[in-house]
Amino acid sequence: MQRHRGFTLIELMIVVAVIAILSAIAIPAYTAYVARSKLTEAFSGLSGMSVAAQQYYQDNRTYLASGGGATTCPVAVPTNVKDYGFACSNVTATTFLFTATPANGFVGPSYTIDQDGQKTTSNAPSGWTTPNPNTCWARDQSGNC
Repeated sequence: MQRHRGFTLIELMIVVAVIAILSAIAIPAYTAYVARSKLTEAFSGLSGMSVAAQQYYQDNRTYLASGGGATTCPVAVPTNVKDYGFACSNVTATTFLFTATPANGFVGPSYTIDQDGQKTTSNAPSGWTTPNPNTCWARDQSGNC
C-alpha cells in the first residue's frame, strides 16, 4: 500500500488565509512606522536651525544675516536631507520662521518653529490629524505630540 505525502487543499487555503490576515495587519503598521521615522529629519533639522539662530542672535543682536533682507537666512539650511526641505521666512531683526516641508515624494505634514520656540504642524495630509491646539509637532498620524 502506497502512502501519499503532501498538503491537502484545505491546509494550503488555511495557510493562505493566515498570511493574508497577518499582511492586512502588518503592512499598515509598517507603513505608519516608516512615516514616523521620516519625521525625525524635520524635527532635528528645525531644532538645529533654531539653536543656531539663537546663537547667532546672541552674537549679533539680530536675526538678520550680514547680507540683510527677509529672505536671507541667518543660519545654514540643512541640505543633505532626503525627506524634507527647509526654508527661512519672516526674518527680521527680532523674528524668524523656519519651515520644513515634505520633499522627494514623501507625504507627511509640514512643520514650523519661530524665534520664541513656538512649534506648529500644518498641511497634514489625508489620514493625519493636526494637534488641537496646534502648538506642537505631530509625531504620528493621530496628532499626538
